[in-house]
Amino acid sequence: MIPEITKTTCLSPVTTFRAPIDATAMHRRIHLVSWQDQLFLVQQKIGSPSIFEVWEVDFETNQFNRLLNLDGFIIFLSGRFSAATSSCLPQEKNQIYFTEGSDHDTLYAFHIGEQSLSTTKQFRVYRPPNSLPPLFARSRRPKIQHNTSTNTRSDKLKKRPSRINSKRPPVDSNICIHLSRDLQREISRHLISQEAYMNFRLVCKLWRSVAPPLRWKVVVDDDDAAPSYHQDSMWLLSLNQNDGLCTFYNPFRNFNGYMSNNDLVGCEIRYAKDGWLLVSKGKSLFLLEPSPSGKQIIHLPQKTDEYFCDIMSFSASPTNSSGWVIFGIALLNVFQVRISYLRQGDDRWTCITRDSEVPFILSSSSPVYFGEEFCVISQYGGNVGVFGFLKDGTPYWVIHQLSELYSPPIPISDACRLFLVQQDQNVLHSVVVTPQHDVHVYELDFGRNVIVKLVKEVKNWLFFTSEASSMAVCGMNVNVDNAVFLPTFNTCNDYTYYSLEDVTFKVLKDNCTDKTQQKELLNRVWIRCELTEN
Repeated sequence: MIPEITKTTCLSPVTTFRAPIDATAMHRRIHLVSWQDQLFLVQQKIGSPSIFEVWEVDFETNQFNRLLNLDGFIIFLSGRFSAATSSCLPQEKNQIYFTEGSDHDTLYAFHIGEQSLSTTKQFRVYRPPNSLPPLFARSRRPKIQHNTSTNTRSDKLKKRPSRINSKRPPVDSNICIHLSRDLQREISRHLISQEAYMNFRLVCKLWRSVAPPLRWKVVVDDDDAAPSYHQDSMWLLSLNQNDGLCTFYNPFRNFNGYMSNNDLVGCEIRYAKDGWLLVSKGKSLFLLEPSPSGKQIIHLPQKTDEYFCDIMSFSASPTNSSGWVIFGIALLNVFQVRISYLRQGDDRWTCITRDSEVPFILSSSSPVYFGEEFCVISQYGGNVGVFGFLKDGTPYWVIHQLSELYSPPIPISDACRLFLVQQDQNVLHSVVVTPQHDVHVYELDFGRNVIVKLVKEVKNWLFFTSEASSMAVCGMNVNVDNAVFLPTFNTCNDYTYYSLEDVTFKVLKDNCTDKTQQKELLNRVWIRCELTEN
């Protein structure tokens, strides 16, 4: 842990200032990296929504400045060693390469800009006999890969000129005005899909005036009717912290929609539920309903510390409950956690420390509110910690010891991904993604006799999981069921999902099998909503 930075020269006294870390929380790694007379702090927290943070040390102002872009250099981390070097290849820029735990053969790449995690063959780890630190050698044939799922608006509109079409006559930029206004309105009424509607609005200003702005309407379950959801109602939401641009990705259509929100500039999405986002910006927290019109923002009391919670969630949206609770937890050590909670109407956060009767390491997935309790899954062993309130309002924290009940057992690895998913009011599942890209789903029962049962099928259900949100949806009008959807893409940057029936990852666009799960998008949330006119 590096709580302070000290600089000493022969002409000036010692200068000491604190690093932007939580002195009480646990970190997987903290490194100081030097590059071209600059010093950077690189840290990876346990359970953090952003797997790595990079801070530039500014000795003139005695401050740390958060970096969201590594200009022209890349960072290597392994064990207690670190290094940095320049790179001019586009597929290498903005990356942190690192090894995980005792596995020194697999090299992971974390992309600072798009917040993605992948295994890479761009470099190989070479460890000569009796040599420390390890050496990183460039592979012989680097492959340039492109991610078509995360294009920006400018990427969609720009096309490289080809030699064949270079002599085409220029197109009249005002060709749209030749259509009558009545005909434009008639066309807009027949745009039944989100894709067609948004493309229509991109043509010109006149067409945007005919097709009014769209608002994101939350899908509400009807208890009296059988649920049926169209494929356009599930979106993977990404946030660009620099400009507040929200990207809504539809895996069933392989389509991106965009929405700008200035309130989200510099923010980080911590959790999503019922169409609402829990967002943090420094010590500030607020709840936001992300619709471009009629948006609602609830500003919450400031956090006691910028890093006081590793993972967070809330019980229900303000529109669905008059007694919602926001819950956050941080790991102090393997036998102790710090819990913070805020009830509706509270003017400050309540922070308590609780001991764990068994070793408990937080996973990076958000807590789930189940049966009036917040459930948190452990990274090692799959134990589940439960936080709730007694009838007199007294808070409690207990751990259900499940590690010996999983079959097959959960691998003890930092590269293992664990999620909790609530299927309905009475069923809770844990989803485990192994380093070998196998996916296991277990049904958890915390009754008088604790039961963990391997589930081989979830007929008519789809599980959507990510670090910041997970949900189960039944009755979707798509050609896929009995599957787990993660924010993952294969080596060709096609969206992949895991089929429980076929026991393998499959590419959604052509329904073919592909075991290679190359990239996982982090800090994303699944949101269930529909596009409607104002």
